[in-house]
Amino acid sequence: MINSRHYNAFADHYRGRLGSPVSPAYLAGPGDPRHITHALRAAGWNTDSDPLHPDIRMTSPGLEHSLVISPSPDSFYGWWKVNSVIPGTGSWYASFSGGTPVEIISSVTDALVSPAPDSPPGDVTGILTGRGWTHTTDELGSHRIVSPDSTTLARQRFSPSMGLCGWDVEASPLPEPYRTGSTLWRAVLHADTPGHVLASVAAALSDPTPVPRPRFDTQQSSLLQVGPEVDIGTRIVTAHRERLAQARRHRPVPRPLTASAAPAPASASASAGRPSLRR
Repeated sequence: MINSRHYNAFADHYRGRLGSPVSPAYLAGPGDPRHITHALRAAGWNTDSDPLHPDIRMTSPGLEHSLVISPSPDSFYGWWKVNSVIPGTGSWYASFSGGTPVEIISSVTDALVSPAPDSPPGDVTGILTGRGWTHTTDELGSHRIVSPDSTTLARQRFSPSMGLCGWDVEASPLPEPYRTGSTLWRAVLHADTPGHVLASVAAALSDPTPVPRPRFDTQQSSLLQVGPEVDIGTRIVTAHRERLAQARRHRPVPRPLTASAAPAPASASASAGRPSLRR
């Protein structure tokens, strides 16, 4: 569970901080990792890493999902890695570089914490194009979907030997055709990533709702829309408290312990048949 020490440290960090709501989220900057780790902890995930080492490893209560955060000097290295191994259904992974906004990474972890829907709420292409992204395909059937400001690209390639591969996403501070060589972050989603997880990522990518960022904590992009400066710290702490309360609702209920049966007393007839030890 998240205890008062964790929460108070988070609140103290943002006390009196000024900042703004910014959009789109994919250009907002990485944000606070505790947006993800605190929510997973509140939902019952375990932390089994060395607290004196910068790597963090968390596992779900059923041990089928894991999150590993490995900071690296390479800004495009997969700092965040989600792995899932479910017996009988296979395995998949999602990887995000260090500059990925936490709101996009948490679209994966939140989907793992919440119960899976009976049917996915739409596919990647339908969700993105429904919010103004441009979709094209090539002669092989590969998909290419570009954000309305032309800075962010989602791709699903077709391999002649393997068929459709997984999705990869890349964001740049500059629109096409100037985006080459100026990547902000990258993400890779395995081909077997469940449909509801992919739908959650697509929804987070295209969500027009501004996200909060303290002053100087945003990416440098002329296409980032920055709202008026406010006491952003209070807004972040309030939203975090509500987020943790929501995560606790998905915490597994522990099974009740069953008391072991007490040994049955010896029967009178059995006692009568025993030899006496008294002389």
